[in-house]
This record gives sequence, C-alpha cells and structure tokens, in this order.
Amino acid sequence: MFMPLEGVRVIDLTHYTAGPYATRILGDYGADIIKIERPGGGDPARRIGPFYHDEPDLEKSGLFLFLNTNKRSVTLDFKTEKGKQIIKELVKGADILIESFPPDVMPNAGLGYEELSQINPQLVVTSISNFGKTGPYKDWVGLDLTLYAMGGNMWGSGDPELEPLKTAGRMASFHVGYAAALASALGLTNAELRGQGENIDVSYFEVTLQSIDGRMQKLLGYQYNNQVPMRVSPGASLGLGSGIYPCLDGMFMTTAGAAQFPNMARMVGAEDILTQPGWDTVAARSRPEAAEEWEATLIPWMLERTTKEVQRACMEFGVLGGPVNTIENLMNDEDFDARGFWQTIDHPATGPLIYPGFNSRIHFEDGERPARRRAPLLGEHTAEILKEIGIEGEEVSLLRSEGVI
Repeated sequence: MFMPLEGVRVIDLTHYTAGPYATRILGDYGADIIKIERPGGGDPARRIGPFYHDEPDLEKSGLFLFLNTNKRSVTLDFKTEKGKQIIKELVKGADILIESFPPDVMPNAGLGYEELSQINPQLVVTSISNFGKTGPYKDWVGLDLTLYAMGGNMWGSGDPELEPLKTAGRMASFHVGYAAALASALGLTNAELRGQGENIDVSYFEVTLQSIDGRMQKLLGYQYNNQVPMRVSPGASLGLGSGIYPCLDGMFMTTAGAAQFPNMARMVGAEDILTQPGWDTVAARSRPEAAEEWEATLIPWMLERTTKEVQRACMEFGVLGGPVNTIENLMNDEDFDARGFWQTIDHPATGPLIYPGFNSRIHFEDGERPARRRAPLLGEHTAEILKEIGIEGEEVSLLRSEGVI
C-alpha cells in the first residue's frame, strides 16, 4: 500500500509537544521518523502526565504515547563528537530534519543548516523556536502559556471580572505543530523541484498571532464601534436564545439571536410570544433584557430533555445548536463509531489503548490506510538504525559504554 510520504526519511530532533506533533503528522502519511532522544531520560514529554493508571513511567505518559506513534527511537548524545558524526551520517540519507532547540544550539554544535547542507544539499531543515531564528526576541525563553498570551489569544479567554486566563491544554503548541508539518511538506516539494533544500524558520510567536479564533469577530466589532468587547463568563448568555444551558444529561449550546428567534420559539412550543409586544419584531427582541426573560421559558424546557432530544428538535426547527460533549460522549459517539475513527494500539507498557484516528482520510484503491504503529520504547531502535549506517557489533557496545547512545 503506497502512502504519500513513503520513502521520505525524517530526522526528529524535537521534544515536548509542537515538534513531536509535526513529525507525528508526517509519520501518519508514511514518512520514516527517526526520533533522536537523549540517553537516560529521553524526550522530557515522557515525564509529563497523565500516566497510564497514574503510574509515572517513561513508557506510560499519555502525552508521549499520543505524540510519538509511527516513530523509531534512537538514544544519542549529539553533544559528543561521535554523536555529531552519527547525526551527519543519518543526514546523508534523510530528506527532512526537524529541530526545536533555541536558535544557536544547532549551529554551535556544528550541526547548523550550512554544515548539514554541505553533506546533503537537498535536505530540508525545519527549525521551530519561540520567536524565530532572527530578531530582538530570538533568545527569549517561552512556554505554551506565555506564547499563547503574547500571540493575543489570551485576551479573549477567561472570566471578564478577572484577569485574562489561558484555557486548559497546549493549544498553541499543537497549532505550531500543524504549521511546522505543513511547512516541512512544502519544503520537501520545493527541494524536489529545485534540487536544493532550505532552512525553514517556524516561530511560535508568529504562528499564534495568526491563529483563527474568537478574536476575529471581536476585531470586526472593534472596527465598527471602536470598543473592545469583554470576555464572556463561562455559562453566560451570549444573546437572545444563545448560550450554554443544562439538560437532563449534560449541557447544550444554542445560537439564535433576535432574527432567528422565531424558530426557537416554535421549537419550545411558545410561538404565541411572537405576537406579543416586545417580541413581535427583530428590533423589539433586541432589547438587552430579552435574553434573560426568555431563559425563564427555555431553561425549563431544556431540563426536561436529553441532549440528543434537544439536538433532534434543533434540527427539526432549524435552530443552530449542539451538545457540549465530554470525552466520554465522544468516545461513544455514533458517527465516530460508524466511520471507524478510534484506533486501538497495543503497547508493551500499557497494553491496548484507544487513540484518536487520523486528521484526514486518503482514498486507497486496495483498502484502508495502515493503522498507526505504537510509540517506541526509549532507545528501542538504536541498534537497528545504527546498523543502517554501518555501525554494529562491538562499535555499538563501545558507543553505549561511552554514553554516546
């Protein structure tokens, strides 16, 4: 079965989240990902929970297991001279190298793009850093939290009565990973067309600035009324018939507004209100107090129904809305089940676990794309990959005794 990136070799010198997510995406499309990890501890993501059965272990980090499917792991200290030489040998047969160190680390190690391109002129090097390889911020240290804030996203999140607050997770890092994967794939195509590789500079700061999120509508609003919109409290009304409301078995979000309100009134059996003063025109329903008045009718109706029942009613009457799903809801969603989205992947440290499926689907004449391979154990493929570049036997044992691998 032919995969789009079959035959493409990627050297993965990344850690934590953004870079590993980029290489994971490339691995999903068939690339051979050689993950270089530091001897002893490996990728620091191996120490980040949640852990399988809450047992901290280098092989049981849920984050690491998710981010590193379809990869082979090599332990290697490239700060040593022998380690640098091994990297250079691997580069000879590679198409892409992705690294996520501060801008001066690779050049100072003698592994900058200029040196590597002398070994392999068609090599694409994708460098992921906090603020890019140039500019006054290039040496600044940052985390997902600080870069999420600096990129502008945090201004729109959190309780409006308090300071801006980042929501849970690593949204900025995953977005940067997507951008780096796309840039690497485009760089590969360009290298094939021109016969010359390049060094792609991916800045966390620049990617988070360009993320499309709730700021777009706020910017448009500011353009017309010169006011900065306030953040919305969790669970607060977003306008007439718009907000997150409780049901029998969970929460449900609807979006109506003064113009679409008649559909919602008919849905809950309160169409008589449409002939009453204060509710009979769009202008009348735009009163600030209308939203709170309507909730006295809407919320009791919601509380008598399940999220599925409310969803069916919304579809019948043309009301925009959908359930606020929990992870358990998604795991049991009939659409995901029918499309075979979830994948079960076995692992020697955790046994079979359920993983999210692929981000996109490609048609194959001879069947479905192959399932992902599990994340590697630390250094699991060191001997295998060293053998591919002519290092084996006693030489491997010597490298191990010297702490190179």
